[in-house]
Formats: sequence, C-alpha cells, structure tokens
Amino acid sequence: VTNLLDLSRLEGGVVPLQVTQFRVDEFLREAVGHVAVSPGGVDVVVTASPPDLVAIADPARLRQVVVNLVDNAIRHSPAAGRVSVQARAAEPSGLRLEVCDEGPGIPAGERERVFQRFNRGATSAGGTGLGLAIARWAVELHGGAIEVMEARSGCRIAVTIPRLPTTEELA
Repeated sequence: VTNLLDLSRLEGGVVPLQVTQFRVDEFLREAVGHVAVSPGGVDVVVTASPPDLVAIADPARLRQVVVNLVDNAIRHSPAAGRVSVQARAAEPSGLRLEVCDEGPGIPAGERERVFQRFNRGATSAGGTGLGLAIARWAVELHGGAIEVMEARSGCRIAVTIPRLPTTEELA
C-alpha cells in the first residue's frame, strides 16, 4: 500500500523535491541499512569515488531509489553473493550510481519493461512490481535517467542525476 501511495504521489506531482547537499558515501551506507537483511548472506559493498563525493539532490527520494535497487539486487543474488553499489561524479557536476548483482540478469527484451508498474519480470523473486517504477519516477523527478546496462553476468542498473540547485540557491 505504501508503494502504491508513493507512486501515486510521484505521478501526481505532489512530491516536491527537497534538494540539499550531502556526502554520498555516508548517504549510501545509511540507505543500504534500510534494506532487509538477506537470508542468503548476500554481501553489499558500497564505494564512492572520490570518497568525499558530494551530491545535490533530494536525499529522501534518492533513498527510495537506492533501497529499491539494492533490495531487488539482494533478492536476485545467489546465496553468499555480492551486490555492489558504486557512486561517482557524472559530467557536468551530477551523480552516477550503479547497482550490480550476481543474479540471473534481465533479458534484453525486458530491460525497458522492468520500470513499468506491476511488472515483475521473468526472473522475479517476489515483490509487488512497483519498486523499479517508483525508482524511475523518483529519478525522473530529478531530471535524471535510470537504465539497465549491459553486464557480463548478473544485473547492472545505472542512475544518473544532474546537479540540482539547492533550496538556498533558489531563494
């Protein structure tokens, strides 16, 4: 129900962005802490390059994106697998996040459909089919892009968020 309400608010444009500046490494570690612990002992590794990378975005909306992506990656990873969450600066002065897992991956023909609501995909391991739709809306609310990238194995989803003006800069 919460996912449906969130998606409805995002689609209706009633979720204004609360843009602020924050340290990406700390943000990602905190966001990953909101993901349910994996029964299979999947290891989640977070890296930010450079380590003092700063982003300017809405941390609450971006947290939804990270939590949904990491939760999906853990659910699709094999027992004792590894999920990596990588952040780096994107040109010009934006943020690039990538979440990679060791699961079965997403077939090329499904890569665009996975971001549609209620689509659980052929390799789905449960869930409502709303997480990636919410992630897409939150990313697009920032003026960014989310996509399934080519990967040798597993799944790799990339998010690019442009630098947004802070509330103080708009005032």
